[in-house]
Amino acid sequence: MIITTTARHFEASPELIEHIEERIGRLKRYFDHILNVHVIMDVEKFRHIAEVNVHVNGHDFTAKEESEDMYGSIDLSAKSLERQIKKFKGKKIGNQHHPRKNGIKVTSAERIIKAESIGSEGGIDVMAQIPHEIAHLSVEEAIISMVDQERDFLLFNNAESGKLNFVYKRSDGHYGVINSLD
Repeated sequence: MIITTTARHFEASPELIEHIEERIGRLKRYFDHILNVHVIMDVEKFRHIAEVNVHVNGHDFTAKEESEDMYGSIDLSAKSLERQIKKFKGKKIGNQHHPRKNGIKVTSAERIIKAESIGSEGGIDVMAQIPHEIAHLSVEEAIISMVDQERDFLLFNNAESGKLNFVYKRSDGHYGVINSLD
């Protein structure tokens, strides 16, 4: 984590810089992937304003707080950022447990079976096992995805029913959908 500071209308003391590094460093408890932090401090008469911008991979957090001293403003900004990061992390974890519509979840695997092993005395010979992603899609979205990927079939979780479905291109040029009835 790289911390940069900017002081406007005053000279930042080494103790203040050390306080910023210690207070902002605590954010790593809540989120490990913090790339850089920019702290902008401004003094306007009796107003001490601290603006802290935190950049993580793919998201930015900002907190701007004001108090009667810069240490207080830094602490208030850090508390605000802690709340934001906790909320963001909670949403991120929540989405992993409850896949969104159009979310992708790996739940199946394809086994590649050697053609020569079919009907042989030794049984089937599995050459490889490849995990597959099963998307949550509507039937129309599944057909469009299948056509875009130039495939003849697609296994998907139906977003409307929540059940596993199979869509395929028929020999007559139309599309078929196989779904479970229970």
